[in-house]
Amino acid sequence: MQSTEPNWQQNQHMLGGVMLLSQHSSLHRRYSVAEWQQRILPAFELNQFSYYEDSHGRPVAFCNWAFVSLSIRDTLLAAERELIREDWQSGDHIFIPEMIAPYGHARAVVSDLRRRIFLPWKGQRVCTVRGHVHAELGHCVRRVQWFSI
Repeated sequence: MQSTEPNWQQNQHMLGGVMLLSQHSSLHRRYSVAEWQQRILPAFELNQFSYYEDSHGRPVAFCNWAFVSLSIRDTLLAAERELIREDWQSGDHIFIPEMIAPYGHARAVVSDLRRRIFLPWKGQRVCTVRGHVHAELGHCVRRVQWFSI
């Protein structure tokens, strides 16, 4: 698994790869265009993402992060509102809006991010809100997850 460093020419290719990954995630394939604009595109604009391909150039994982203020983090975790563009660089607290790793690469992604991106934040607690589609109810169930960098 290789991480691809972003550059202007590759953004369209990577966005296509993220869309392909989303088709293999029961949660992400339900995203509307508005949700994509809100949860994925700001990461590309701010270079706050990591995109992974296998040795054959096939997408295997995507993760993005926002640096949010404590109050915004608490608001997001309480599900009072969704992340907006202005939140992405509003503070020092790492929040993971999306990790799409439908082929089982999530641990490898977190390990790579710890080593390559988040080393200056070593020891900080990071949070995300994981969602999964409830099989019987057909809607998303949210769960807050914390882990250390």
